[in-house]
Amino acid sequence: MESSSLPIPKDVRWRRLIGVALFLGLLYAFRKLAPVLICFVIFERALGFLSEQFAKRAGIQRKAALGGVLGGLTVVLGVGGFVGVRRLIPVLERVRTDGPGWVESMQHSRLLVLARERLGVDATSISASAKEYALQAFSYVTATAYVALFALVGFILAVMYLFERDEIDAWTDSVSPSSVLGTMVRWLGYVADSIAITVRLQVVVAVVAAVLTLPLLLLLGLPQVGLLFLLVLVGGMVPVVGGFVSGSVLCLVAYDARGWMGVGVFLATTFVLGKIESYYLSPRLTAEHVKLPGLVLVVSLLMFETIFGFYGFFLSFPALYVAGRIGNEWRAELEALRATGHSLSAPPSAG
Repeated sequence: MESSSLPIPKDVRWRRLIGVALFLGLLYAFRKLAPVLICFVIFERALGFLSEQFAKRAGIQRKAALGGVLGGLTVVLGVGGFVGVRRLIPVLERVRTDGPGWVESMQHSRLLVLARERLGVDATSISASAKEYALQAFSYVTATAYVALFALVGFILAVMYLFERDEIDAWTDSVSPSSVLGTMVRWLGYVADSIAITVRLQVVVAVVAAVLTLPLLLLLGLPQVGLLFLLVLVGGMVPVVGGFVSGSVLCLVAYDARGWMGVGVFLATTFVLGKIESYYLSPRLTAEHVKLPGLVLVVSLLMFETIFGFYGFFLSFPALYVAGRIGNEWRAELEALRATGHSLSAPPSAG
């Protein structure tokens, strides 16, 4: 006998509310595993793409191609590790020791002193946020042990998944899409997609910004070119505002070294790079995945930064992407219900 006192099986809105609550609860409960998930997605997408391309060109099975890719990667990493580790570790150690002090010294820039004297603006308040984000960026880049651990676990999980992907896909296909398990699996897939899109976008933006900025650093003869290049590269990984933060630091350094000419160069550079990211790179890389006005992206970024601090910069776009995919599901469900003459409160019965 069906009980009329339980609205959840009858009302789609209850099912949606419970699904969202459970989904957010899972994300919160396992939030400390987010770096592992990010590394897993990066390795899974990269190794999957390479193995599929290798399988097509060599005419072999995907698992055999994956084994070949892993073998080639082992050789490359072995040679690269033997040649480059000794050079990389001292560089990271220098960044770890000198980076924070160098960022702190930005507060004593002549440009900030001039602003305080002429405009009565407190130099500390101007540079506080930029300094905080830069210090966090340096700490993440130099946390070698933690990054290596997350990368190793993510790599192992990605390899295991790729070798068993056919079996896992068969299992997920057997789960009812409307069930709680099916819904959670599908929505977690949206999270993985959002991570892949965000990482790809920000890596491209960061590399383009760093490559275009490096010649200017060398031509102007600025001090600490290596640290400045790293700051631009890391800043490019922070959506939207990262470029402006690194550009502000470049202006401060350029003023001390080259005066107003240096400031003008990097103001123009920051403006041009911002336009390239906003009007060319971002639309091209995200158009096939999400269509949102630029204003929505910026407002969402500010809201997430206010709530989550530095981490909000990285949560904004994935949250919008996942919400958009879930919203598409709900709209399709509503259209299907209307087509059959039902409503959200009275969907068709399972029988």
